[in-house]
Order: sequence, then C-alpha cells, then structure tokens
Amino acid sequence: MKDTIISLIKKNRNNYFLKNKIELKCKCGFSEKVTYYDFLSMGEFDIGQTTQTISTYISESIYDETIRVTPLNLSRKCPVCGEGITAIFPISLENLIPMLQMAPPDLLMYG
Repeated sequence: MKDTIISLIKKNRNNYFLKNKIELKCKCGFSEKVTYYDFLSMGEFDIGQTTQTISTYISESIYDETIRVTPLNLSRKCPVCGEGITAIFPISLENLIPMLQMAPPDLLMYG
C-alpha cells in the first residue's frame, strides 16, 4: 500500500493539495516546514491501524454513521538531536487515495 501511495504522489506532483505544508517540531526546539508532497514522496511514513469512528458529517437522515479511518503516521529523525519527530497526516488513507486518483480539472473549462 505504501508503494501505491508513493507512485500516486509522484504521478500527481502538480496537485495543489500536495503543496500544503506541515510543520514538524522537535522537543529540542528544532522546527521545519515540509510540503505534503515532499514528505510522502520520501516514504517517511507508516500506515497506522484502521479504526472505526463516527463520521462528523451529518446527513439529513443519518446521524451516526460509522466510518473506517486509517491514519498515516509521519516519522523522521531530528537533524539536531537525533530524536524521532512524529506527526499524524491530516488526511486519512481512505480519503487520500481517491484524491490522488482523480484526474486534474479541465484547463479549457477552469483555465
């Protein structure tokens, strides 16, 4: 699954979502901002354990909908002190893959 994500990331490197940045902070004070694309394309993440949770989206007739969520745990060593820096990617695996599989918008229509 990790290889699938990395290949989709590299195919969609111009996706605007992947240009967002995440700030990684270490206990020693080191701080670094990295784009989603850079972090995911380097493969410095692990796929977490899938859990069931109640969706925050409330439909007209559905109030409690249970959904599956698989987190992506980002991990990297601090270049200053060598401790591990960890963060949870803001989008679950179930939402990230379809987003990367979508075709880009039509330039003639949205120019």
